Amino acid sequence: MHLRENLRLLRKQAGLTQAELAKKLHMKQYAISDYELGRVEPTLQVVSNIADYFHVSVDFLLGRKNKNIYNEGKVTNYIQEVQIDKNLLAFYDEIKDLSDEEKRKLLEAIKFLKKTYF
Repeated sequence: MHLRENLRLLRKQAGLTQAELAKKLHMKQYAISDYELGRVEPTLQVVSNIADYFHVSVDFLLGRKNKNIYNEGKVTNYIQEVQIDKNLLAFYDEIKDLSDEEKRKLLEAIKFLKKTYF
């Protein structure tokens, strides 16, 4: 994927229209449309602002493959998935301050619930 696809994907996953995203980024709606259609390339500052708004890296937004330095890409993939999925991000916010033992217990409970109900 490239910037235009990733921008559209992130905007839709956030439940925003082009006009709503443009307002949040202090831009015009047609600029978002032009970026998503690939008619215009945003400046580096605009790319940085979009990445910051969606809490993703510029590399991710541009569709670049990260050079993997962690466990054959597994950690990088998890990070990208969490950045996109609002539910995972909310879950992370809830558990980030738990102790390792509390996290382990919570994981066991999730596994049990998943096995039992899903």
